[in-house]
Amino acid sequence: MNQSLEDLLFACMGKPGYQPQDQSELARSLGLVSRERAHLRQLLRDWEAAGKVVRLSKAKYALRKAEGSGAVEGRIRKLRSGKVLFIPSPAALPGLRSLLHADSLVELVVPEFRSGGAMDGDKVLASVRLSVPKGWRRFRKGKPTMDDLQVEVRVDKVLERKRGTWVGVYQPGGRFGFVLGDGQTSPERVKLVEEVPGNLLAGQLATVEALSYPKGKMEATGRVTEVLGWPEAEGVDITAVIRKYELQEEFPEEVIAAVSRLSEEIPQEVLARREDWCGRPVITIDPATARDFDDAIHVRKLEKGWELAVHIADVSHYVQPGSALDAEARRRGNSTYLPDRVLPMLPPKLCDHICSLRPGEMHLTKMCLMQVSEKGKVVKMRFADAVISSHRRFSYEEAAEVLLHGASCGDAEVDAMLGEALTLSRLLRKRRMEAGALDLEFPDVRVLLDAHGHTTGVECEVSDESHQLIEEFMLAANECVAATLKTKSIPTIFRVHEDPDEGKMFEFASLARQYGLKVGDLRRRDDLIVLMQELKGHPDESILKLALLRSMMRARYDTKPLGHFGLAKPDYCHFTSPIRRYADLVVHRSLARVIDPEGKAPRLPDAVSLQQAADHISETERNSANAEQEANMLKLYEWLESQCEAGHPQEWEAIVTDARPLGVMVEVPMLQVRGLIPSELFTGGKWWFESFMPRWSNRDGKVLQAGMRVMVVPAKVDRANRWIDWKMAKLPE
Repeated sequence: MNQSLEDLLFACMGKPGYQPQDQSELARSLGLVSRERAHLRQLLRDWEAAGKVVRLSKAKYALRKAEGSGAVEGRIRKLRSGKVLFIPSPAALPGLRSLLHADSLVELVVPEFRSGGAMDGDKVLASVRLSVPKGWRRFRKGKPTMDDLQVEVRVDKVLERKRGTWVGVYQPGGRFGFVLGDGQTSPERVKLVEEVPGNLLAGQLATVEALSYPKGKMEATGRVTEVLGWPEAEGVDITAVIRKYELQEEFPEEVIAAVSRLSEEIPQEVLARREDWCGRPVITIDPATARDFDDAIHVRKLEKGWELAVHIADVSHYVQPGSALDAEARRRGNSTYLPDRVLPMLPPKLCDHICSLRPGEMHLTKMCLMQVSEKGKVVKMRFADAVISSHRRFSYEEAAEVLLHGASCGDAEVDAMLGEALTLSRLLRKRRMEAGALDLEFPDVRVLLDAHGHTTGVECEVSDESHQLIEEFMLAANECVAATLKTKSIPTIFRVHEDPDEGKMFEFASLARQYGLKVGDLRRRDDLIVLMQELKGHPDESILKLALLRSMMRARYDTKPLGHFGLAKPDYCHFTSPIRRYADLVVHRSLARVIDPEGKAPRLPDAVSLQQAADHISETERNSANAEQEANMLKLYEWLESQCEAGHPQEWEAIVTDARPLGVMVEVPMLQVRGLIPSELFTGGKWWFESFMPRWSNRDGKVLQAGMRVMVVPAKVDRANRWIDWKMAKLPE
């Protein structure tokens, strides 16, 4: 009976639409008689002990990973607005989309009171079901259709906490005081249950170890582990970001010891097994401030087409699977770039010296050699272990002088090669855009700091053809590697970007229409491409492209080649930056099986471990991106605040994105920040709000509505809440 009961129970709990049930409810669902219930009780205990099921509130049971059922694993995202989102795990998405009849589902809204005390980034088990809205039967007759149903999400259990430490402002009170967090990555208030350090003063930032998490009316509790200091003090703001996102500053001693044993000298027997490219013109093009050069290129004109060699630093030669160095690289997932420092994935000796493709030095590479036709199609490819000695290191600015302004680098052979490289990159880019790739590039806004870490200005770096040249060559190499690994069924980690959520695209379409654009069915790529072409040169191109980007799914890593929507590529992976991304290091190990199928290629993890690695580095990437964005915004707000205090704020062109009763929401494209112009800070006499438009109007016939441009200056900067009130500097034209 036990064996058949096990089959019945698994079928019951795994079927689509299953909602967690207690033992009695399961017995009734299975039609068990009294004497069989003892077997059910024991089976549930065994499964819970084995991790097959979880016991939820009110003693209800659900499968640990019930694809497509009501019990779904995923992560919680808390937005600064207070909105709570549930992001289902990639494994659960297909079944959940089927259950909810939503082909492009990516996230679900969770009411705060049903979030079960989960915090941003926590892994949870949630119940997802379709239900009839309250009051529906009072106004409708018959049975509800799918369109009538609403999705209900409830967090049943927190499986894994994202953060064990919080950062906030100390506030005396009660016995030991409190630490006030941001309500997003940390609770709004943490009750301290131990004596605080004597040097901690009210208003200072502190790091808190979490002892208990908030749930219902119960406050979070913790103890202070580090006093960071005053928020305005030198370096404290960035240190607080590092602690908040639990980024790693120092490397473990065993990792430092392992790296110290690595030699910069390359043994002769290693060189003998590699293709020698030291005599060919191979160059690097990177930002002027870069120190880790992980890619180099060589281009040669053929009778029909070009030969393109992309050389990538062979990090996998030095970082072996299972080593302490590998474990630390996996834990970090990627390098993190903050305004005043870099937190590298690998120790400096590796990323800045041994692996960095510095000019005039011999370095090991993995090479992707492509033959490209005159139409820009890769017609042949091969891969090899190589050794290079870079002929020259270019900054983007130096390369642009040669490529676009006719300057010479002093080497006629390299000058000629750069000319061919530019022609080839333009052809590759043209072909990629014709294939349906989305052009969503934005200027890179960087804050400039003085020696004390204070912001002195901002720099807006636009992607010119020197950037695009390297980008196109790296994209081509990434695609070649992904297609090869997929064809040969070699396990690896792919870069995937799934189709956008239909609901978000519908919202974007509505916004685009407000700006006077003709919008087709944006579920069709052809219509989306037509809209992108219409956007080129549009006065509000940057705002609309940013809105479109926010409507897209976030790219992530997966062991399945699900394609890349934004790049319009069926196969894609990250191969070109193993110094700063763990995904690329895994891909290099997979590629070793192609380069030397009979040799001793590094062992690859099993399928489960590989997917766990993909999920983990997707999280570390998101975590680093959030930290980088917050650190940059803090420094930008610091600069704008200093301008306000000095009484001479700089004027900026802003675009109105929404008109509301309180004022108008604006976005400043050059700074990539948003904010509000409160109605009391309008100039030009009395204004009134017209809700039916919606817009603001004054007696002189001037209006403020979505899409209009207006000159603004910062009026009030709230660094704590990341908000800016702007003041109208000039009336709109």
